[in-house]
Amino acid sequence: MEERAYTESFAEIYDEIMDAVPYNLWYKYIKELLSYYQFSPENFLDLACGTGNMTLRFADEARRIVGIDRSGPMLKRAREKSAKQNKDIEFIQADLTDFKLDSSFNFAYSLFDSLNYILNLEDLTRVFANVYRVLEDNGIFIFDMNTVRRLMSINPGTTLFSGKNYTCFWDDIIDKEKHRWKVKLKIYIDDEYYEEIHEETGYPVEDIDRALHQVGFQQTEIYKAYTFDRGKDSDNRLYFICFKDRNHKNDSFFLKAKNKLKWKLLRCFS
Repeated sequence: MEERAYTESFAEIYDEIMDAVPYNLWYKYIKELLSYYQFSPENFLDLACGTGNMTLRFADEARRIVGIDRSGPMLKRAREKSAKQNKDIEFIQADLTDFKLDSSFNFAYSLFDSLNYILNLEDLTRVFANVYRVLEDNGIFIFDMNTVRRLMSINPGTTLFSGKNYTCFWDDIIDKEKHRWKVKLKIYIDDEYYEEIHEETGYPVEDIDRALHQVGFQQTEIYKAYTFDRGKDSDNRLYFICFKDRNHKNDSFFLKAKNKLKWKLLRCFS
């Protein structure tokens, strides 16, 4: 019996269980954000890339793209999918709190509330510092996070997932005192039994923004997911857009562009 997260067993069934996840929606929204800021990146860094679902979507647009994840089994699936689709992607096994790369990137991103898995602010700040270090001047870092409100609104209980060769009991557990959401997985696959626990924590928006500025990001924008509305602790999911030494452009131009894109997003994502 195993009690780690993202074991070989869960990696094997991950894409099937997550089949309803709106990867295409995330992809379109990120594209709109980059368009709004008139940014055309060439070198992409996907942080906590998992089985590569977002990495694969961005692969054709990048001169170079690298995916990082600490789970070997998840990266194994990502490499298999990349080879099958004939994509040129480099996948690296590393912990986000302690990774070093020998090259720089002008665009880094982390999606699917992956940074909520960083369970204390000190480690989260380390992640931000690592990203800042590998970003080129004028680079952009985009990530999403669940708010405390969202995590604490999840209803405790058990959900059953089953497939051709597996059964998975997904147990949601809420710790309101620590602002944490835990998922305990009991997986029966090919006559084997495994357990693993996944855990997310939430942070006040002010704490996240302060940590970003602490490591050097000069400007950050925070949006309610899939909109250009200012993100707040009362929202469910937030997107953070962080600039490294960005040169500010004409505010009136961006206001017009933002209003135009706001209506476009409402049509696309409503």
